Amino acid sequence: MIVRELGIENFRKFRQPIRLTGFDSGLNLVCEPNETGKSTVLEALRAVLFERHSSRSERILSFRPHGDDVAPVVDLKFEVGGGSWTVRKRFIQKAEVSLEGPGVRATGDEAEERLQALLGFTRAGNRGADENTRGALGLLWLEQGSSFVLGAPGQAARRTIEEVLAGEVGAVTGGRRTTVVIQAIEKSLGDLITATGRPTKRLAAAQDALDISRTNAAAAQQELSEFEGVLARLDGKRGEYRRLLRDLEDPEQTEQLNALERDLQQARLAGQALQTSEALLREAAGVRERLEARSKARAELRAALTAAEAELVKERATAQTLSADLEAAKKSEADAATRLETARATLRDAEDQRRASQALRAGAARRQAVSAAFVRLDKAENLARELEAAEAEVEASPVTPDALEQVEALERCRVETHSAATAGAATLRLCLLPEAPRVSWNGEAVAPDHSAPVIGRLAIDIDGVGTVTVEPPLGGEAAQAAMRAAVDDLNAYLAGISVATVAEARSQARRRAQAEQVVDTLTRRLDESCPPDSILGLGTGLDALRGFLAQEERLETDAASAALSAEATDDERWETARSSERAAEGRREAAVQALRKAEAEDIRQTAAVERAQADVERLTADLKDDIDGLDDQALALVFAEAQTAEGRAIVGRDEARRAAQGLDEGAIRKRRDSLAAKLERMREDRLSLVQEIAMLEERAKTLGGVGPASRAAATAERVDADQAMVSRLQEEAEVLSLLDRVIREAEQEASRRYLTPITNRVAPYVTRLIPNSTIVFSEDYAPERLIRSGQEEIAGHLSKGTQEQLAVLTRIAFADLLIEKGKPASLVLDDALVFADDDRFETMLEILAEASTRMQVIVLACRTSAYRGMPGNRIVIS
Repeated sequence: MIVRELGIENFRKFRQPIRLTGFDSGLNLVCEPNETGKSTVLEALRAVLFERHSSRSERILSFRPHGDDVAPVVDLKFEVGGGSWTVRKRFIQKAEVSLEGPGVRATGDEAEERLQALLGFTRAGNRGADENTRGALGLLWLEQGSSFVLGAPGQAARRTIEEVLAGEVGAVTGGRRTTVVIQAIEKSLGDLITATGRPTKRLAAAQDALDISRTNAAAAQQELSEFEGVLARLDGKRGEYRRLLRDLEDPEQTEQLNALERDLQQARLAGQALQTSEALLREAAGVRERLEARSKARAELRAALTAAEAELVKERATAQTLSADLEAAKKSEADAATRLETARATLRDAEDQRRASQALRAGAARRQAVSAAFVRLDKAENLARELEAAEAEVEASPVTPDALEQVEALERCRVETHSAATAGAATLRLCLLPEAPRVSWNGEAVAPDHSAPVIGRLAIDIDGVGTVTVEPPLGGEAAQAAMRAAVDDLNAYLAGISVATVAEARSQARRRAQAEQVVDTLTRRLDESCPPDSILGLGTGLDALRGFLAQEERLETDAASAALSAEATDDERWETARSSERAAEGRREAAVQALRKAEAEDIRQTAAVERAQADVERLTADLKDDIDGLDDQALALVFAEAQTAEGRAIVGRDEARRAAQGLDEGAIRKRRDSLAAKLERMREDRLSLVQEIAMLEERAKTLGGVGPASRAAATAERVDADQAMVSRLQEEAEVLSLLDRVIREAEQEASRRYLTPITNRVAPYVTRLIPNSTIVFSEDYAPERLIRSGQEEIAGHLSKGTQEQLAVLTRIAFADLLIEKGKPASLVLDDALVFADDDRFETMLEILAEASTRMQVIVLACRTSAYRGMPGNRIVIS
C-alpha cells in the first residue's frame, strides 16, 4: 500500500483545510517541530480507513476542534494491488463516505465493506477501531508513545499473518519428530545406563568429554567477550568521533550562533524602541492631562464668576437698604443734638440761680453732707463686717468648682465600674422578721428589708447568732478590681479636700457658691454705700470715708436738714435741669452711637460691595486672559488633538511592546552563551576521544593477536558436538520418556509452527543491531526473550530503547512477509526511536532506508537534525 495524498479539514487542531501531497513509494520524512500536528496526521490517516463514518463514539467526537461544532473531513488517495483508490469520510454532521477505484464507486456501508476487504481489516466496534480490528496495517502504523510496546498483534492482524505463513509452514515441518521417536525406541539401554539409571560406558564418557569442552568453551568465550567489548567500545568511540566532527563542521552551528547574535541586537533595539514609545506616551498623556485640567479650571472660573456677580447684586441691594438707615440715623442725631442744646441752656440758667444761692448754703450743705456721710459710714461698717464673715466662709470651704468637677468625674468612673462589676453579679436580699436580732453588712447596720448586689466579699453579722460570709465568683475579679481602684481614687481625693462623701462635697460646693454670691452682693452694696462726695471732696470707698470722718464731729441730722430746707427748691430745680440735660445727652449719645453704627454698617457694606466688585473684575480678567490665550473652540480642538496624539502614542507603545514580547534579551543571550559553551565542550571532547580511540585500538591489537574468535568458535563447536553426543545417548537411554516428550513437543510445535518464518526474517536485523543476539517470539507472535551471547533476557525487562528498536524491527519483518505474499503493507512511525543512542539510531536509520526500497515508509519526527543526513522525500505540513 502506498499513500499518495491526504486532505484534512476541521480535524483536531487543523481547523482550516490542509493537504499533504508528494508522498513517494519509498522513504518519506515529515520533520516538524512539536505541536505542528504530526500525530494528528497519523490519527486522520487511521480515521479515514479504520473508523466508521456513521459512528458517534467518544473518539469520533474528539476529532472536532475544541469548542467548535463542525464536521471533521478526511480524504485519502492511495495505491494498492496496482490500482489507485480514493476514500473520503465526513464524520458527525451529515456523516458520509465514498470509495472510488478501478471499476468501483461505492458509498455508505458498501464503501466501508469494500474498504475492509481491500485492506484486510474488520468492522470497528462501538467504541471505535482498535488493535483487534485494524488488521495488519494497524499493526505497522506506530503512534507516538507506543513504539516501545512489545505487544502481540491483534486478532485481525494475526489472521492475516497466519494466512501469509501457511504456505511456508508446510515446507519447514515434515515428519522428523516421528523418525526420531522410532529411532529412539530401537536404542539399546545396555551401553548407556545401569539398571538404576546411572550413566555408564558411552554415556558417562560423553558427559566427561562434555564437561571438559564446556570448561574450555567458557574460557574462550570470556576472552572473546572481552575482545568484542573492546571492539564495541572502539566502534562506539569512532562513531562518536565522526558525529562530533560532523557537528563541529556543521555550518548550521555557526549560522545559529550568528542568528542568535542578530536576535540579541534586535532585542536591544526593540527594548530601546519600547522605552522611547513609553516616553512619548507619558509626554502625550501629560499634555492631555494639562489641557483637561485647563478646561476644568475654566469651567470652575466661569462658575465662580457667576457666583461673584450674584453676590455683587446682593451686596448692592443691602447697601441701598443701609444707606436709607444711615440717613434716618443722621436725622435722629440732629434732633437729639437740638434737644440737648435746649436742655443745656435750661441747666445753665438753673446753675446760675444755684450759684447765686450756693454761697449762702455752702456751710449748711457741708454740714448736711457730713451728717449724711456719718449715716453712710455706719451702714458701710455693717456691710463690711457682713462681707468679712462671708469671705471667711468662702475661704473655709475647700470644695472649689474645679475640685467639684474632679469629684464628679471620679464619681462617674466609680458608677461605671460599679455597673460593670454588678452587671453579672448576684443580688442578696435580706428580709427579717420584726423580732429578728440586729444585722450588719461589712460592719454597717442595715434595714430589715435591705438588698444589694454581691460584688465583693460580704460579711453578714447577726447579733447573737454568728457571721455569714458570701464570696463572689472569681470571673469578675478584673471588674471588681477596677471598681475598687475607682472607689480608692474617689476616697483619696475626697480625703484630700477634707470631705467624707460626694454628697458632702456637693453640699459644700453649693454653700461656697452661695457664699460667693453673698460676697459679690455685699461688695457691690459696699461700693454703692461709699460713693464719692463732691461737696466734701471725698473719694470712693470705705477707707476714704473713714479717713475723712475721723476728723469730723457727728452732727444732728435734723439741724442739718433744717439749715438746708430753705435752699431745697433751688437744688431741686437744678437737679431737674441737670437730669433733663443728662437725659438729653444720653439720647444724643444713643443717637450718635446709632449713627456711628449705621455709618460703620454703611462703610462695611461699601467695602463688601467693593470686594464683590473686585472679585467680579478679577474673575472677569482671569477668564479673559485664559480665553485670550486659547478660546473655547481652540481649547476643544487642541484637547481633541492631544487625545488623538495620546491614542497614537498608546498604539505606538503597544506595537513596540508586541515587537519586544518575543525578544527576551536575557534568554537570547543565555542561548547564545550556551551554544558557544557547547561548541567549546565539543572541541574538548574531540581531544579526549582521540586519546580514548588510540588506547582502545592498542588494546584490540593486543587481544586480537591470540585469535579469540577462532578459539571461541572451535570450542563452541566442540561443545555442540559433545552436547549432541550426550543428548543422543540420553535420548537412546530414556526412550520411553523421550517418546512422551517428543509427542508433547510435537503438539507444541503445531501451535508454534508459524514462528520460524518470522524469526528467520527478523534475525538479520536483530544481529545487525545487537551482535551475537537472537530474538524468541511467544505463541501470540510477541517478542518474548532476547538471547545475547548465550544469555537469555526477558523482553519486558530490556531498556525502553531496546524494546522500541525490537518493536520496529518486528514490524519491518511482518511487513516483508505481507509484501512477499501480495498483501497491502506500509510502515508509519510517529516519533519512534526517541530512546535510541547514537550508534543504534544510525543503524536503525540504515535499516529503515533499506526497508524503504521494498515498501513505503513514512517517518513523523520532531528531531530535524537527527534525520538531516538521511536520504528521503521531505513532506511539509502547511
